[in-house]
Amino acid sequence: MAIGGPDQKDAFRQLEERDVRFINILFTDLLGELKSVEIPLAQFEDALDAGISFDGSSIRGYADVANADMYLKPDLTTLKIYPWFTPFGDQPEKYAAAGVIADVYTTEGEPSIRSPRYILRHFLQKPSERGYEFFVAVEPEFFLFPKGEIPATRSEVTGKAGYFALVPADVEETVRKAIVSSLLEMDIAVEKSHHEIEPYINELSFKYADPVTTADRLMVVKFVAKSVAAQYGFQAVFMPKPIARFAASGMHVHFSMFKEGKNAFYDQEDEMGLSEDARFFIGGLIEHISAVTALTNPTVNSYKRLVPGFEAPVNIAWARKNRSTLIRIPATTNPEKATRIELRSPDPSANPYLAFTAILAGGMDGIESSIDPPRAVEENIYRMSGEEKAKRGIAPLPHSLEQTIRGLESDKVISQAIGPEVTAYLIRAKREEIAAFNQFVTDWERQQYLDV
Repeated sequence: MAIGGPDQKDAFRQLEERDVRFINILFTDLLGELKSVEIPLAQFEDALDAGISFDGSSIRGYADVANADMYLKPDLTTLKIYPWFTPFGDQPEKYAAAGVIADVYTTEGEPSIRSPRYILRHFLQKPSERGYEFFVAVEPEFFLFPKGEIPATRSEVTGKAGYFALVPADVEETVRKAIVSSLLEMDIAVEKSHHEIEPYINELSFKYADPVTTADRLMVVKFVAKSVAAQYGFQAVFMPKPIARFAASGMHVHFSMFKEGKNAFYDQEDEMGLSEDARFFIGGLIEHISAVTALTNPTVNSYKRLVPGFEAPVNIAWARKNRSTLIRIPATTNPEKATRIELRSPDPSANPYLAFTAILAGGMDGIESSIDPPRAVEENIYRMSGEEKAKRGIAPLPHSLEQTIRGLESDKVISQAIGPEVTAYLIRAKREEIAAFNQFVTDWERQQYLDV
């Protein structure tokens, strides 16, 4: 369940009523992995007052060993009680636990400029001063595999379930419902869930919120999905493409922007219902898409998804409704309030705090620099020839991590938004990842080249 609100006295009352014995102090490293320091409930009041010290050099991207002392300060508004009980080993007794997201501080009492949550919150200050308010919604997809039964290639897949399948074809339905029920108990408003295009792939959509809250919720959603799946003998996997020659998991991201209580992306006089700000935002996003993609698709495996033939966006274009484009404006029955921009390339391996920062930075630069987008493309790009796409000026989305890292390296707008130190760390870490991958010999290579 969610505690709700910053009332410390009421929070402790609810924790004690639910017999919560442990609190997970949660935060995210620069590469998007959720981390935790676990404390007994008796220490929680001190943690709220003074924070919890930890070794920042042990967390990817945070600190050097020469200056490693850092502090976690819990954000009480994010406190949630897990809706399950955990046994003490083989004992019949069980305990309840809760989690709270924390902000990271230096020993001087300053927010850490390497904390992804701080980076996003800090970036939002400038648009906020101009009266802009952003909202974000995401649609994370993920695999649910029976434990120990992850197929390596399509030939090993035995399931038959596809889009919007029901039982008995949808063998993951029970697990998916348990995940959704847990999230609802934790006051994360799931709007819908369903089976995706191929066996094992599932999707959740949860209610929009401000960018920081949505990023917080996404990290919790991933944790809950993994925890609940394990209880049912399944494994929840957010790796974009774990199966060769098979569909992959994406995470479409929807953005809207309000000013003085009105949707700043909407203009009823425009033939597409889009304001000048919306068009400039799209123009800026396209202008910076290479660097943005380094953060929305941050792994070597991400680019196994961004290939033709699997419905993933691989062309830099935008449209009103066209689902073959990178960016589109989803249909809505209430355009005055719900007009928004959807970016279809991100995947669930992204660090959401950094991904949202990059997307918003690109879009805001479009507004500030009046960057016009290219003409909208309403035809199915998947059916276009290379010659036709070239004639229309439709360029391909970067198809490798190295390409996007080079884009980030040269993009001053995006690197400034996430900070030069963080940019340098990510470039170094990702080049190490690429080098490690290049040293690995795959089964495909052995099959292809053993007889040369």
